[in-house]
Amino acid sequence: MKRQQIMLVFLVAVLITGTAYSQNFKYPLNIKYRHGFLPKTITNATLDKWYKSYKSSNLLPECNGGIRTAADNASETKVESMGWAMIIAAYMGDKTTFDGLYKFYKSKVQGHGMMAWRTTCGGVSDGGSASDGDLDVAFSMVVASWQWGESYKTEAIKIINTVKKLIVNCSGGTSVIAGGMGGNSTYGGCQETDISYHTPAFFRCFADLTGEKAWSKLADDTYTLLNNGADKTTGLIPDWQTLSGGAAGGRIHSYGFDACRAPWRIALDYLWNGNEKAKEWCTKISDWAYKIGPQNIKDGYRLDGTPTGRNHNMAYVGSFAVAAMCNSQEIADAFGTEVARMSFDRYWYHAFLGNCYMLTMTGNMWQIKDTGISSKTDLQRNRILNSTNSIIVKTLKNNTIELSGISECNRVTLIALNGNVAKSTPVAGKQQISLDVSSLQSGCYILTVKNKNDNNSFRQIVSIY
Repeated sequence: MKRQQIMLVFLVAVLITGTAYSQNFKYPLNIKYRHGFLPKTITNATLDKWYKSYKSSNLLPECNGGIRTAADNASETKVESMGWAMIIAAYMGDKTTFDGLYKFYKSKVQGHGMMAWRTTCGGVSDGGSASDGDLDVAFSMVVASWQWGESYKTEAIKIINTVKKLIVNCSGGTSVIAGGMGGNSTYGGCQETDISYHTPAFFRCFADLTGEKAWSKLADDTYTLLNNGADKTTGLIPDWQTLSGGAAGGRIHSYGFDACRAPWRIALDYLWNGNEKAKEWCTKISDWAYKIGPQNIKDGYRLDGTPTGRNHNMAYVGSFAVAAMCNSQEIADAFGTEVARMSFDRYWYHAFLGNCYMLTMTGNMWQIKDTGISSKTDLQRNRILNSTNSIIVKTLKNNTIELSGISECNRVTLIALNGNVAKSTPVAGKQQISLDVSSLQSGCYILTVKNKNDNNSFRQIVSIY
């Protein structure tokens, strides 16, 4: 057999089933939060099934090279769904989808610096902004910076600084989030705000990233707004309210499709940070919901608990389920059982929120502190299992490929482009190995290295001649 020559070809684009970019944290992490209870009755398999259905039904990758979300109909996109979709993609480690969504988001940014609230692929239906969507996009960029590095951190800071102008300081010193931008000015504020636009855990991340104390204050002040509006018996809150808790003009003053998201948003501040005010409210509202019965939850209530809705759907059930994680293992498991039982609902609101809820319930909606990574040095060490920079590939003259930096790895495999495994070698406990490729036919192969959890952590094309 004539002597073979080996050439390594490095790819930056998509490579069959993966890419060569550096990713810090691979789904699933299944982190046990520092506080609260993970329901034992819901698994990654439930989330994976829901995510797969949602991605095929509610993401539309055909808009000028970007990816947009479907809302009330396939032609319409709302900024709320863009924010949720970007959070989901970042936590799932789906960089291609995340970048596509962000491309569409940027294409619809208006003169006020935020995305138009309602758009189509080719136009804008409503150029005003909705604060919750842009705040969620800002947080998704924070997660992306944890996942993929400095370029996303720069973008995160830009968006956070843009949405900071939505913070309104009321008389007495309490700050709230305005409803959004209309033209170049904010609308709403102290006399018209939406508690479901407030996610204290996200705001604390903004403060950590930017050093802006206004975000920490907004996170703390959220509980003044929350407790002013909450019913003293049920804990239920209105969609919109004044700072003092009263009705906000002609806005809905009942537990509707805005307010139903708030338990998820508030619960994160306890799960991540141990905030006792978050725990207190989430315990009250999940106690009330547990008495109703997870299987009996309806999609709408007056603040006293009188049902106004008729349907049983994920937007409501899943949010109570996340609140139950702040309560007890028994109640968290009961709601987890109901969430796992519910079939996928392709209606945009339930589909997007369902993914956010299940990411939280399975320990896959984490903050950087949950991972045990506290410095750049720790982060670089963590990349051993995820970055192409940690594994060195060399070619030798005797028909071999030498790999080093694999001490944290489990197996090295060469896969032909037709999908057949050409060579597979266990490497557990070894620092370097030499692969004899003299028996392989000429052609291109995918060199894959799996980590100790048997997940792919490194891929590279190898051409053998």
